[in-house]
Amino acid sequence: MEQLVPEAWRRPGSVVAIIGLGKSGVAAARLLAREGVRVYASDASDHPYAGEAAEALKSVPWVDVDIGRHDLSKIRQAIGVVVSPGVPPDAPVLTAARHAGVEIVSELDLGFRALAALQPGTRSIAITGTNGKTTTTALIAHLLSAAGLPSTTAGNIGRPVTDLAMANERYQWLSLEVSSFQLHDSPNFAPDVGILTNLAPDHLDRYPSAEAYYADKRLLFRNARADNVWVLNADDPLVLDLARGVAGRRVLFSLAKPADASYDATKRLLRLGGESLITRDELHLLGDHNVANALAAALAVHEAGVPAPLLGAGLRHRHAASFRAVARWPAQRRAVHEPRAAARRALPVGHRVW
Repeated sequence: MEQLVPEAWRRPGSVVAIIGLGKSGVAAARLLAREGVRVYASDASDHPYAGEAAEALKSVPWVDVDIGRHDLSKIRQAIGVVVSPGVPPDAPVLTAARHAGVEIVSELDLGFRALAALQPGTRSIAITGTNGKTTTTALIAHLLSAAGLPSTTAGNIGRPVTDLAMANERYQWLSLEVSSFQLHDSPNFAPDVGILTNLAPDHLDRYPSAEAYYADKRLLFRNARADNVWVLNADDPLVLDLARGVAGRRVLFSLAKPADASYDATKRLLRLGGESLITRDELHLLGDHNVANALAAALAVHEAGVPAPLLGAGLRHRHAASFRAVARWPAQRRAVHEPRAAARRALPVGHRVW
């Protein structure tokens, strides 16, 4: 059986620090405490994202909680650190841990190991990229569920992976939105299918260069195996270059050329190989970028075993309003540079895009 946590974390006197008390940090603390691991959990904010759930940790055995501060002495002495999704790799508290030689892993990484130990057989599709992650992640979970495969979203949207590992529900597939921050500290993360939607310079307030940001995105492939499938944007040279030489099979989606999944602009058809999925008018999402998101999602779910007719039905009969909301408000940050030009082309002349 997969080892849920390192044995060193269970040793008498060992403490694991959890940085950030959003939903993911709280779930990670509860998982470790349940496994008999002593935890120091902290959040610099006086009002952590998880609110009352973070306060409730104070009553959990094996868990020591600080709200409004990080005790750097405790963190430097920890046997390991689990970092929540929204905490960037260069955060001062993580810099202090790294300088002290403390192992740092993401909540995603801890949750992935816990799933393997507690719910073996759960498979995953991981979605990353600069734009389109949230919409694509939600579409994938919808298409899987519509085809009768129990699935849900997790990672940056939906439930924390550690929470799902402890839950009574069983899912065949997880659709995981993963950020560059999460990938930075996820040495054990190994999805079955991975999607790279697109790449552009981002988070340059946290990364010294665009190349450093891209390097973290490339960690999606760090545990690549021959049986993996990588869904890549054929219209983005940066994406293709980043995946060059990676083990596994590549499948491509494109708005501009023939590919495994493509858009026929003349006939306004979304295609999967030689089969038609739906017409453009049946996809009630604005902008060409959302056509690309739908193609990526359909291609990934097809690789999970769902045939084209079921994919077309799923895209046609989903709840469009909920996907528009997801596209507009990503989980961790506002998508301030989602491609607006494509959205404008899909609207009547004079219609304002905000």
